[in-house]
Amino acid sequence: MPQLKSGRHVALSASPYLDALISGPDESKYFAIVALCLNVPTPDALRDHLVVGYFVEGEGTPPDAQSYNSGYCVADVLEGRSDWSPEEVEEFRAFLTEPRLGPWLQAQFDEINQAIQGNPVWASKLLENELASSDIDVPMIKRAIIQKSAMEPNAMAQLRASKRADPDQ
Repeated sequence: MPQLKSGRHVALSASPYLDALISGPDESKYFAIVALCLNVPTPDALRDHLVVGYFVEGEGTPPDAQSYNSGYCVADVLEGRSDWSPEEVEEFRAFLTEPRLGPWLQAQFDEINQAIQGNPVWASKLLENELASSDIDVPMIKRAIIQKSAMEPNAMAQLRASKRADPDQ
């Protein structure tokens, strides 16, 4: 990943989205699937939601060094919602147009799609309907609530933030 002229060394990651698809209860996985399907229909759309990571000086040289979640996504940086200088933003914007980023971005997009398609939530009780019963269809109600929440503008930010709340991360 790029090291900017200012010395800022950054990384891009889709890991929080992949983590959301494999961890937590079925409702959380379902939320991740719906949010990703709605907000990331193409590799280009994924680019703006990628997490921007940073490296700590003295902890090794990338790619062998540990990267840390900055709390920003690509769109945050590009739209001026970070502490980056205008020069850093323009240099980063230029990096994002480099041809070598395309295949990597496609691979991340494909990995997310494979995780969605192979997710065990599709066989869970969350997706069953009890239309023959006179009881309240709890799974259907849960799905409706989750889908409404996944359509909110901050759905992707919720997915990114879910691992940051973990003190081990």
